[in-house]
Amino acid sequence: MKKLRRQNVVDLKKQARRVLKASINLVQQRWGKLDRRKHSTRSIHIYEIRPRADKHGFDLSSDALRYSPLWYRGSNAIVDAVAYARSYSRRHPVVIRVYDGTGNVIETLGYRGDFNSHAQTRHR
Repeated sequence: MKKLRRQNVVDLKKQARRVLKASINLVQQRWGKLDRRKHSTRSIHIYEIRPRADKHGFDLSSDALRYSPLWYRGSNAIVDAVAYARSYSRRHPVVIRVYDGTGNVIETLGYRGDFNSHAQTRHR
């Protein structure tokens, strides 16, 4: 009885090694076939600018920001929030959505990843 259990354990270990080797080979084959230049490794930073619930300014929020949301108020609150989002994500493509009080998108701004380029797309 003990000998039979030991044989089963040895057989299972051999089978596990074969499966592991086959899995490693499959992964290596698939990775070798991929053309890594086709896939971008840069993420797109998405920002939202929304009016505050207390009606005193706007909140800039994003997953890219460490401390979110940021509060902006004053006559240039939206302009300042857009400028901060662009400068904070200068190495990444940026999409900035501006919302009104009811939650509808007023404007969508898009910028390429290079901060020095002034390429901008606007959608209303």
